[in-house]
Amino acid sequence: MDYMDIKEMVKFSRLLYERGLVGAAGGNVSIRKGDSIFITAGGKSLRDINTKDMLEVDIDGVLLQDNILKPSKETALHLNVYKARRDADCVIHVHPAYATAFAVKGKKIPMITASSRLKLKDIPVIGYADPGSKKLSELVYEGVLKAGSNINAVLLEAHGLIAFSSGIENCFNIAELAEETAKVAYISGKL
Repeated sequence: MDYMDIKEMVKFSRLLYERGLVGAAGGNVSIRKGDSIFITAGGKSLRDINTKDMLEVDIDGVLLQDNILKPSKETALHLNVYKARRDADCVIHVHPAYATAFAVKGKKIPMITASSRLKLKDIPVIGYADPGSKKLSELVYEGVLKAGSNINAVLLEAHGLIAFSSGIENCFNIAELAEETAKVAYISGKL
């Protein structure tokens, strides 16, 4: 992967934290380049992420470099998004407060703004499974596949949000718009 791509991952990882889309050591970001996936290291806050915290794995999740760091425990989740959506080259998994409130209730975020209707269309809810579990990655694969090619985000019940698309900036914008839409829906009394 190009060093500039890694720097973009660092930039947007930190921006996710700064915008309140994730806190503490939660959340993870990946980019697919050919047969390789670069993903944030597990246990690292996106607030403090740097270029050394981007780890390369293959499509089966095998680490392709010697490193004392381990890939995110949600690596299988990311890989299954890529398997279900061949057009996606970026996956962002975050826990923004308003979107996660809908996820806790097992409810879809209503598309009540013009932007959400045009750009998001819908955000399906995927049933509960423990974070980092094989079951969760399987549910994500099934849910993303079922959602169809015009959907670029899903909620994980009681967990958070996954945005996926082409290009990290576009993927970030999807995650940010999903949270903004959830916030407007909450304020409007739609939860």
